[in-house]
Amino acid sequence: MKDYKFIGEAVDRLVTVPMSNWTILKGLPLTETYEAARKKGGGDPMTLRAAQLLNERVGKGDTVLLLSGFVILNWNRPETDGPVGVAALARSLDLALGAVPVILTEDILVDNLAKTTESAGMIVCHSEEELKRGGRGRKAMVMGFPLDHEEAKKQAAEILDRLNPKAVIAVERPGWNDKHVHHSGMGYDISSVTAKLDYLYEEARARGILTIGVGDLGNEMGMGTYRDVIEHFVPFGGTICTAESADITLASGVSNWWGIGIAALCSLFAEKNLLPTREEETESLRLAVAAGSVDGCTKKNEMTVDRLDLETHLGILDSVNDILKKELDICAIA
Repeated sequence: MKDYKFIGEAVDRLVTVPMSNWTILKGLPLTETYEAARKKGGGDPMTLRAAQLLNERVGKGDTVLLLSGFVILNWNRPETDGPVGVAALARSLDLALGAVPVILTEDILVDNLAKTTESAGMIVCHSEEELKRGGRGRKAMVMGFPLDHEEAKKQAAEILDRLNPKAVIAVERPGWNDKHVHHSGMGYDISSVTAKLDYLYEEARARGILTIGVGDLGNEMGMGTYRDVIEHFVPFGGTICTAESADITLASGVSNWWGIGIAALCSLFAEKNLLPTREEETESLRLAVAAGSVDGCTKKNEMTVDRLDLETHLGILDSVNDILKKELDICAIA
């Protein structure tokens, strides 16, 4: 297999540029958490490591669970960060690996994530029967998950038994702390509006299923990997830091960007560009906003993510695309 280390290095630098609300205003030590992730991952670029493990563990027809959706307390709406990155990931997992993406979120967010995923060119099914019927490609499913602890624990085991996923990826997904309490970035208890997907994540780790966590502060699933860093540097870090770690934990300026980054490296293994176009990325955010999403920082129902405007996000996508196209053009000439 060709060595894509230099490509992964370049993509990592782009998707971890420290320009988000949390890195500038709240002091998230993105450099420290990123370097800690690389050290735990063996030293390779993290987009490359994530894509390599997915390529090794996931085959045609295998299920990959994608966990996302972050309900903003009082507004009862999801934030714009997370679903857009999941849409890009779902598409790349389908086209690069032949995987079947199944997205899990709160019941009230199912419609939102379904519309966002459809914008990436996926056909969203509403049942497992529909997902398995006929042709397999370009299909995904979005499922709700319980708020109640006992029901969540039961469904977690049932879903893992039934779908037998080869990987579980959480993107901007709230995780509970060591007291089983979910928190906002400001330290507010949001457990009452948060589905208890932590049971599924914990059970997946216990079964040896590949887990990847993506977050941009410390209260997201998988960020327990950096507990010492988060508790030391992040405001309310001792309260909000999640209990669970992950096989790969990706700290980001904006979580959606890791979705683009991993999709880019999966594209290299598949030898075709699977990234969304500017138009598709714009439509993905537009549909998320139309379905009720709000900026997690401003709490406004607008085309921004973590206080950054659309053009900023498209600039990251454009830059990653430029890197990817250069490498794919070289491969085509060779």
